[in-house]
Amino acid sequence: MQLRTWSLTVAVLLVAVPASADDSFVAKTQVYTDSDHTTVVSPLAALSRDAWKGGTLSASYVADVVSSASIDVVSNATSRMNDFRSEITAGLVQKVRNTTISGAYVYSVENDYQSHNAELGFAQDLLEKNSTLAFGATFSANDVFRTGDQAFHRKLTIAGASASWTQVLNRATIAQLSYTFSYGSGYWASPYRFVRIETPDFAAIEFKVPETEPNERYRHAAVIALNRHLFSDTSLQGDYRFYNDNWGVLSHTIQLRYFVTWKDVTLRLRERFYYQSGASFFQPHYTTATLQPFVTADRELSTFWSNVVGFKVSWRLPWVHRALELEAKVDYFHFGYVNFALLSSRDGADIEAGLNVVY
Repeated sequence: MQLRTWSLTVAVLLVAVPASADDSFVAKTQVYTDSDHTTVVSPLAALSRDAWKGGTLSASYVADVVSSASIDVVSNATSRMNDFRSEITAGLVQKVRNTTISGAYVYSVENDYQSHNAELGFAQDLLEKNSTLAFGATFSANDVFRTGDQAFHRKLTIAGASASWTQVLNRATIAQLSYTFSYGSGYWASPYRFVRIETPDFAAIEFKVPETEPNERYRHAAVIALNRHLFSDTSLQGDYRFYNDNWGVLSHTIQLRYFVTWKDVTLRLRERFYYQSGASFFQPHYTTATLQPFVTADRELSTFWSNVVGFKVSWRLPWVHRALELEAKVDYFHFGYVNFALLSSRDGADIEAGLNVVY
């Protein structure tokens, strides 16, 4: 099963960031659960070290332990699916005066999916460091298999590029404008997903066919973001993202985050709303009278909206260790599917707890 395609096979575009001035270690565990009978437990460990002047090395490991009896699983005559995914990341950041160059390699593997990803970034501080121009590039090579079928092997290749401009507007306000583009070619569908072909009156299922999606996908996204320091201990971040692709998917995302700090405790409140129109070839029902070259039962290609609300608490413990920080996060989400016949809505939560040590 393809577990985390949203972060890997969809080219996540890298924007270079300045090298950290400190070494750090992070350990977290995230638990995802939803009303569609899916649970994912994801432990993560990451560390970074200033290895030489201006140079920072980093590495991380994350695992996904998945158990699911979702509508995707049970509609294909399987009672429950269990899977395990591992991801290893190695990165390097080099800062030379006002220039930052970064690179990373990400390897992800599970029983029926393998992914190799390379990321490069370049950032240049300008105008007395009040402006930053950044560029990024990614490449992802993915191999798709199907459990129980040794003859099944498909490939998916994705390349992407990004550009951003970050501007200090005044002592309390920072703005950023960014654009990303990606092109992917290969197998986008799920090898386990079959589409129901119904009678014209939707009264019965005639037969099922394997999901088929276009071979090529072009993606565009633009983001405008604003970070405003409000009082001595609070700040507000807001961003809007517009996305469209050649499959006909068009989406809007609005997100607000509010931060408040009291002594050693920082609280972050979050609200995120998302809406997308469905792919041009998506239909809630396919019939023998309306068969077409591309058919899908992927709810992520339907018309839907979602809302996420949550909070995160970070607590520094200098009396235990000068560099120790504990954190906990809870996000509640709701998805409303406008024209997905098998599921009308989905609710769930992301719960995370961990520690950070910066020394």
